[in-house]
Amino acid sequence: MRYQNKFSVSGPSAAVGAFLLPLLRAQAENHADYRYEDYSEEGGRIHIQTHGLLFEQGLASWLSLKGNYIYDGISGATPDGTPPLPGQDTVRKVNITDIRRAGYVEPTIKWENHTISPQFSVSREHDYESLGVSLSHSIDLNEKNTTLTWGLSRAYDRVLPALGEYTPDGAIKTPQHKDSTDFLVGITQLLGPRTVLSINLTVGYSQGYLSDPYKRVVFDGYGDPDDRYLPGFQYTGFPENRPESKLREVVYLSLQQAFPSVEGALETSYRFHHDDWGVIANTITLQWHQKATKWVTLSPLFRFHTQSQADFYATHFPGVPDDPPSDPPAPEHYSADYRLSELVTYTYGIGVSLHLHEHVTVELAYKRYEMFGKDHVTAADMYPKANAWTGGLSLWF
Repeated sequence: MRYQNKFSVSGPSAAVGAFLLPLLRAQAENHADYRYEDYSEEGGRIHIQTHGLLFEQGLASWLSLKGNYIYDGISGATPDGTPPLPGQDTVRKVNITDIRRAGYVEPTIKWENHTISPQFSVSREHDYESLGVSLSHSIDLNEKNTTLTWGLSRAYDRVLPALGEYTPDGAIKTPQHKDSTDFLVGITQLLGPRTVLSINLTVGYSQGYLSDPYKRVVFDGYGDPDDRYLPGFQYTGFPENRPESKLREVVYLSLQQAFPSVEGALETSYRFHHDDWGVIANTITLQWHQKATKWVTLSPLFRFHTQSQADFYATHFPGVPDDPPSDPPAPEHYSADYRLSELVTYTYGIGVSLHLHEHVTVELAYKRYEMFGKDHVTAADMYPKANAWTGGLSLWF
């Protein structure tokens, strides 16, 4: 749900882009888009409805302006981190209802072989707000067959006290700050008239309040273990305590290949993530764009993601986080958030683009999202399965 700045690296070169049209619309054209997505997790969990507006308009030969506005409505329940009671397989969940409004404005300035894009973003929820600034600079070389890009972004976030009946005990009482800085460097290379390769490296650093105020952990040293079998018993959960800083590195590779003989195009990508919390993640994405008729393009997609667990993740912890320290002592940092566990996710689906007119495109898509734990300890009920439906309208002018 958190809005983040995203660097954008130059897309396909003119050679590949010319073939992919109308399979992949050229990014430089003026357009206005509307997108709607309905994301629904099974079992009455998180349900998000998103409305998005995007526009891009050329103002001069050297200047264009892009903007985006997002409205999210979220409701449902999410695991609070405490494990199932003995003999049960259902985890305790906390109800959440919220609305997010977010957007950005991004002018693009071009001169000679240089392109500069500053971006200003804002996001607001009842318990979270973020302000962001970023700057990216691209240089076209080798007759525009090579593009070098670097970028820098800074986000200033505040985690606000949550008010309402769903607020967990021990939630923060005063605003907490979290700042993030990301630096990107990348290259996009035309390998042939139908092939484009992109490689990006991002290094980011976050500091401040990095915990989730809705997540709880259980300590073995708190309470009488025999009480867990009494009717109506509920674990006493303590607020999680993540480290106050995180250094992360991300390597991203993408390859776009056009196949004129079958009027199709393949987009593949690989993403490697590492951070000093101990998480190593790998993500592979494959998407095929097939022109079925003059007006219809089909785009099946498959994504696989796997990650290791954070160093401070567990389903429960020894001791009690009290002062003076318990015996055995509680660890310095602790979290039972399943998103930090060892896991795999599968995303698969299909999109349909209907080119109703030279200037009008309608897009429909369905995605299935499934997450599974790999540590054989975390309760299976923690991990969500979801369906996402997307619809959109693009007007080109």
